Amino acid sequence: MRFRVRAAAIILNEAKEVLLVLHRSPFRGKAWWTLPGGKLEDGESAIEAVIREVEEECGIVCKPGSLVYVREFIGGHIEQVHHVELFFTAEVDSYDIVTGIDPELEEQYIVESRFLSKEEIKSSEITVYPEVLTDRFWDDLESGFVGQTVYLGIHE
Repeated sequence: MRFRVRAAAIILNEAKEVLLVLHRSPFRGKAWWTLPGGKLEDGESAIEAVIREVEEECGIVCKPGSLVYVREFIGGHIEQVHHVELFFTAEVDSYDIVTGIDPELEEQYIVESRFLSKEEIKSSEITVYPEVLTDRFWDDLESGFVGQTVYLGIHE
């Protein structure tokens, strides 16, 4: 089993919509929405990874803030991977996003980058990760992430 650390940004626009990236596997066709982010490169901090990944995937520069969630995911369709995901709040100066690419991959997974409302996320027929975005995230956001449980557990 491989081990992978991923860092991602929670970016909200003025309408309190969340920036998400739509991925679709070119091999299996499965699609999912997730926060912009990705794997830490050798010698790279989680904050540096968030900044790099948001720029690659959405074309904007972010300023990461607080670490608000940690999630583990064990899975993979070909080989098993143990992911540890770190989710940071982040701010941006511009909401002019583009749909970027993942430069590490020959076959692209990224289909679209855009802001989704609470209602769009909750009613999406496409799975949204991390799952917390479909429910308690909104209460945590309202409280300023004070008193929330940071560790979201292991998902398979």
